[in-house]
Amino acid sequence: MDLRQNIFKARTTTTTTASDDPGATQGLDPLPWSKYFDTRTEITNNEDTTFNVYASGLTNTTGPVFMFHHGAGHSGLTFGLVSKHITQVVSGCTVIAPDARGHGLTTGDNEDDLSLQRLVSDYICVAKNVLGDQTRDIVLVGHSMGGAVMAHVADTRQLHRVVGLILIDIVEGSAIDSLSAIPMFIAARPSSFSSVQSAIKWHIDSETILNPESARLSVPSLIVKQKDFLWTWRTQLMPSEKYWRGWYTGLSKTFVKAATAKLLVLAGTDRLDKELLIAQMQGKFQLELLPAAGHTIQEDLPDRVGDVIVAFWRRNQPLDISSIRRQLPTK
Repeated sequence: MDLRQNIFKARTTTTTTASDDPGATQGLDPLPWSKYFDTRTEITNNEDTTFNVYASGLTNTTGPVFMFHHGAGHSGLTFGLVSKHITQVVSGCTVIAPDARGHGLTTGDNEDDLSLQRLVSDYICVAKNVLGDQTRDIVLVGHSMGGAVMAHVADTRQLHRVVGLILIDIVEGSAIDSLSAIPMFIAARPSSFSSVQSAIKWHIDSETILNPESARLSVPSLIVKQKDFLWTWRTQLMPSEKYWRGWYTGLSKTFVKAATAKLLVLAGTDRLDKELLIAQMQGKFQLELLPAAGHTIQEDLPDRVGDVIVAFWRRNQPLDISSIRRQLPTK
């Protein structure tokens, strides 16, 4: 489902304030983050922000590290189900899913500064604080705006042993083409909700998130309670409009030239722009299509996305030459 379809769905299911129907919201209570991650920690940068970081396997020291960055308006919990699946499949791994500045439980000044340069700097700060001096295989995974951030994080080469870069449902051409429609999508959403359950229900009814379990986990982090007891959006997207084009301009080139294995996960082939189509035909990156999902592919099909990520990592592990030599017959 593309952005324009999401806009249509939102406009047909929204009101100024989405209120409760006790019967309709039954079974839509929020799910705790602790069901999907081991820990929730805070990391403060050298300036003004304390980042909320969801993680599992922080005490592991040898397995791969899967590092996630969510899209605009989302939170680290968008990768909750995927992270849980990966940790069940890959023993000894670590998963890290922070809330970006101005999102989720991350706090600090300059929350409206969502420039690409700032977001890349923020993520490198978080990654280095979490990993320290460890040298382990790193797979960078970003959804939508987060994909642009991760592509540029890889381009800086400040993180060692990045063995893979995965972008989820983000293509430069279609993203830029859709920029003019984003204000309509934002305006089509309810401005507030009478309860957390009504917010969860709206995301499911509008098909913004197709998986009820994931909606129950991630949506509560997207809203905050006001003094009038209504719930409003945690992240106000319109103030960041001046940064939108900067997120995506040049993304295809940055992705294709990244000095690591690359995977693009999309919900449909129509989202490939010309540069990516040529590069894919030349075998410069892997393409995975999951047409049964909407824009938040990682929430709609978490186990499938998790399996794709793990298979990609396994396929691109660096060769252990010493291990191979030990297995060779001696003369």
